[in-house]
Amino acid sequence: MKTETYTAPGTRPHILVVEDDLALSEELVDYLRLNDLLVSTCATASAAMEAIETDTAIKVVATDIGLGPVSGLELLRKISQSKRYSGIQTIVFSGNTSVDTLLIALRLGAVDYLPKPVDGEELLNAINRALVRSSGQATRRRRELSTAKLLMEVRKKRDSLFGAELFEDPAWNILLDLHESTLRGLNLSVTDLCTGAGTSSTTALRRLNSLVSLGLAERVPDSTDGRRVFIRQTRFGAEQMHAFNQWFHSLVYADDQD
Repeated sequence: MKTETYTAPGTRPHILVVEDDLALSEELVDYLRLNDLLVSTCATASAAMEAIETDTAIKVVATDIGLGPVSGLELLRKISQSKRYSGIQTIVFSGNTSVDTLLIALRLGAVDYLPKPVDGEELLNAINRALVRSSGQATRRRRELSTAKLLMEVRKKRDSLFGAELFEDPAWNILLDLHESTLRGLNLSVTDLCTGAGTSSTTALRRLNSLVSLGLAERVPDSTDGRRVFIRQTRFGAEQMHAFNQWFHSLVYADDQD
C-alpha cells in the first residue's frame, strides 16, 4: 500500500492518540514518530480534553471508541460541539463497533474509521488524509464567507431597488445572518436575528422557531448572562448552507472554472 504524505511549510503536524491499550498505543506512536509526526498520547477522554485545551497545535485526534469511564464518542461530541475546536479532525477506531455506533461517530464529525487491531500504516494514511482536509478548511471557510457576503449584498441591493416589503423573506434572512456569523465565529442573540430579519419581531420569532424545529438552528443560553439566549447554527444547518453556497459559488464563477 502506498503511504500518503502531507507537508505543511514550516510546520509539523501535532497528533493526539487516545488509547487505553498501552501496548497498542506505544506501537502506534512509535510508528507515527518514525514517519516524522509530532505525537502525544493519553489513555482517557478526560486527559484528551485537557491536552486539547492546553495545546492549540493539535490538528488530529485519533481515538478508540471503547474508552472508559468517558467513551470516545463523548470525546467526539465535546470536540464537535465547540467552535473552538472546529479545526480539529477526528479519527476513530474500535474492535467491536455496531453500525449504529459508527453512524453516531460519523455524525459527530469523525472523518475516518479503522477497525482494531489498527495497522500503523493505515493510521498514518488516515491522519494524512485528515491533515489535507484540515489544511483546506481555512481556504474553504474564506471562500464560503465571501459567498455568504455576496448573497447578503444581493439581498441589500434588491431591497434598495424594490423595497424590502416586496420580497419579505425572514427565514432566509435569518439563515444568511446566522451562517455568516458562524463563519466569523460570532454569536447572535435572538434579538439580533429578529432585528435583522426585515420584518416584525413577532413574525421573525415565529420563523426562528420554525428553523429550530427543523433542526437548522438551536438555542444556547448565554453562560455569562442568564437573561440572554444565543442562536447557533446546527451541524445539519451548516451542512445545508454549505451545500447551497457551493452551488451558488459554482454558478457565479462558472466561467472562471472553464
